[in-house]
Amino acid sequence: MITAHSSRPSGLRTTLLILAASAACVGVAVFAVTRGTRTADIEPGGPFLAGLADAQASIDRIELARGSDTLVLARDGNAWTLASRDGYPARFEEVKALISGLASLKTDQRMTAKKERHDELALAWPDAAGRAAKVRVLAGEKPVIEMVLGEERANPRSQYVRRADEEQCWRVLGSVMADLDARRWVEAELLSLPEGEVEGVAMNGLEIKGVAGADGKKAYAASGPAAPLAASDFEWTEPRKAAALRSLPGWLARLELEDVRKAKGGAVDAAISPGFDMVRGTLKVNAVRDGDGVWISFEAAPKAGAPNAEEINAKRKYPGDPFVPGWAEFAKKHAGWEYKLPAWKLTSLEEALKTPAAEGDPNQPMRVPSARD
Repeated sequence: MITAHSSRPSGLRTTLLILAASAACVGVAVFAVTRGTRTADIEPGGPFLAGLADAQASIDRIELARGSDTLVLARDGNAWTLASRDGYPARFEEVKALISGLASLKTDQRMTAKKERHDELALAWPDAAGRAAKVRVLAGEKPVIEMVLGEERANPRSQYVRRADEEQCWRVLGSVMADLDARRWVEAELLSLPEGEVEGVAMNGLEIKGVAGADGKKAYAASGPAAPLAASDFEWTEPRKAAALRSLPGWLARLELEDVRKAKGGAVDAAISPGFDMVRGTLKVNAVRDGDGVWISFEAAPKAGAPNAEEINAKRKYPGDPFVPGWAEFAKKHAGWEYKLPAWKLTSLEEALKTPAAEGDPNQPMRVPSARD
């Protein structure tokens, strides 16, 4: 009896020890899985970046990187700027959309945690091919988010992502585009003048004047012989005048930037620096060649006693619709900045220079057609 009674606690202790050891093993296994992935913090259907929505008010810097390119947005008081473009004003709506897009990502499915397979999801970093994008969101010096964005999927709309300091990859519902094109983040439209606003154009010695036609629309003609101010071997022949008449009077009808920077100055290329006489103001475009690109700056002034443009501007409903700026405000807004011309606008500006001196002249370079041809 005594022997039997004393053996029962011993068996119970053995059982408890076995259960405890099993629980410890399970705990170690769970820790091993979650230590680098924070799986416990990520639930299917829940926010992938929990807490980001509450941190929005303190965010003051966003860094985007893709391949060897970087773009930095920074808060300056109540405004946002493109810090990687010398502090040019950024569009708050685009910054807000990026942060909201990140906050709205929902966890959907766990993917691979093998580093050698990251490239399959465009999540390898660093990534010289530029497939992956890295996003850092900071509040002061403290990173709020540091993650890699990979491939997107259309049905359902989803994206592969991972935290930058983890190997674990995820598919999330929703997607975020890390666009490093400066035009995405600033007001890319510089001007969109209505038809008939330009009275005349002068460039490289050529004078173009507009006169009212029978239908009320302006018609343009080159006035008199032109002595070029630049390119001494250049002559304003009739084919070249015709090219200038095609491209210059409407050149301000749609003027956008490709990139922006603080003005560096440099030698102005008079051969492609037009001056515009308009109903309500004057505008001089100063073009500077830099590598393969051309950057422009502006000198603008209003005309005294010019008619009001309210009637024209009241018709504007969407970006790109014609409007007439206040030329004093325009000059102030763009002072100290240079804008890189998109390829098609540069082509139309250079059209006359690249036109043969005479029709069918085999010794002259062929004209490069503009995007509007």
